Amino acid sequence: MLRTLVLILALLVGHSASAREVVMVGGYEFGPFVDSLPGGKTGGLTLALIDELNRYQDRYDFRFVLTSPNRRYKDFEDRKFDVILFESPDWGWRDHKIAVDASDVFLDGGELYIAQAQPGRGQDYFKDLSGKRMVGILGYHYGFAGFEADPRTLSSRFRMALVNDNAASIEMILKDRGDVAVVTDAYLKRYLRERPGLDQRLLISDTFDQRYAHRALVRPGGTISVAEINRLLAAMAKDQTLARLWRSHGIKD
Repeated sequence: MLRTLVLILALLVGHSASAREVVMVGGYEFGPFVDSLPGGKTGGLTLALIDELNRYQDRYDFRFVLTSPNRRYKDFEDRKFDVILFESPDWGWRDHKIAVDASDVFLDGGELYIAQAQPGRGQDYFKDLSGKRMVGILGYHYGFAGFEADPRTLSSRFRMALVNDNAASIEMILKDRGDVAVVTDAYLKRYLRERPGLDQRLLISDTFDQRYAHRALVRPGGTISVAEINRLLAAMAKDQTLARLWRSHGIKD
């Protein structure tokens, strides 16, 4: 009798899990939101938020799919994912004329300039970037360049070296392979927290290259509506679930 009951419960649980509507969530390497881990694995805040979304409700099964900064538009059009988190409609979506529903802002942030700390060098160093060797990430848009993302334009007009991630940008500055890098403030905060004393080697700007207003971009008429995404994120903000996530990943105090 007990064995039969256990089997019935297992079948019910399995049926409940399989009955969830699958929502594919796209993301590209963009620390601390999506991080590449040893062994070909992927981690970061996006995957942690997906886990929380799955714990928070039982209607949807949120699953992560990896894309790239340049490929994300085509992958979305090809329906490889339904939602992308920590995004903005201003980051190329309008330029590509792709219809998306944008959620309410659920996290703010931005990108800062960094340079090597040197005697006599202060915030004035960042006021005129012309002639400086700039460092950024391939596929990203930059405020100082009028939100241009084309690699050839960034290279020819701004002497910009393009690397794969924020860690490589910081290393370029530390090794004097560039003069100024543009780095995500959330990533920089975590990077310096994990490396005590390194902040003494860097000059960090007081002003932002651009400010983020992180949203979820959702496929109109897709598996999940932007209204449902807003409802879930608002509830998670109200009970401090989101605040705990931000603190655990070192991007909010």
